[in-house]
Amino acid sequence: MNKEKFNKKKLLIFGLPILCLVLVSAALLTYYGQIQQNVNVEQAVVLSGPNCDVDNTCVQELGSIWLEDEDTITSEVYTLTNRDIIPREVSLSTTPNNDEIRTTYQTLEDVEYVYSKTWTENGDVLVTVVDTDGWLEWTYVTTDTPTTKLKMTVEIDNPTGFGITTFDDGSHDGWYYYDSNEIVRISDYDTTNKISGYEFVEINLVTDGLQVRIKKSELPNTFMWQGFANFHSASNWIELNTGNDPWLPTASATIRDFQVSGSQITVPAVDFVDFIVVTEFDEAGTYTITTSVVPVA
Repeated sequence: MNKEKFNKKKLLIFGLPILCLVLVSAALLTYYGQIQQNVNVEQAVVLSGPNCDVDNTCVQELGSIWLEDEDTITSEVYTLTNRDIIPREVSLSTTPNNDEIRTTYQTLEDVEYVYSKTWTENGDVLVTVVDTDGWLEWTYVTTDTPTTKLKMTVEIDNPTGFGITTFDDGSHDGWYYYDSNEIVRISDYDTTNKISGYEFVEINLVTDGLQVRIKKSELPNTFMWQGFANFHSASNWIELNTGNDPWLPTASATIRDFQVSGSQITVPAVDFVDFIVVTEFDEAGTYTITTSVVPVA
């Protein structure tokens, strides 16, 4: 065999695998894979309120007002809801807003309500109300030795509101919720066997007294309340004007109030803020007042 041909064959034989390796490696290096991300991007803060559409545009028809030196109109209550897990800043701006028309904003904020008074009508009963952890807590305690099984009532906004009361007359022992539509036994007198659906009410037995807790979210911003205690086999009316027919409550409680706010509002994480727009006019005219809510960069 020709030696030159033999060397060419060897070169060809040994050269093929090397060429294949280079080609395979080059193909792998050009493409390792891909990452595909599907995401639905939504706005974090949503505006809602009366007459708002799906585009978060709210229209309030105010009609006519009579101008007397300076007149003020107040908007409906609107809500900014933050769906994000971090707080969000929003900015409010209103047009027109000039020397003749001035606009301010007010946010609804919690107001602490406390009360303490000893009622002496039929035996001393100390009545306290404290504002704690999102609840209002009424506690009735006798300041001397009780002479009967204790009974207690807390009533909100009679006659249109609701009340919590207890009986101990044997056949009706227990705690009851009542309003203009129904009377419901919600637990035994010792607070056991509480039924579902009334988680906004808690009842407790305390030393020489009784206690009712009502979730603040179930209460109006401002309301009237009254009570009743029987710790001595006699009626002890609490904050009730018995001279009226029907008997009406005399204690007024404010637990939320609108406070003047700047144009920037912080909406807490996964929470909401209620607000109103207050506009003051100096001159007669026909106006369209537009308030925009925008994110703070």
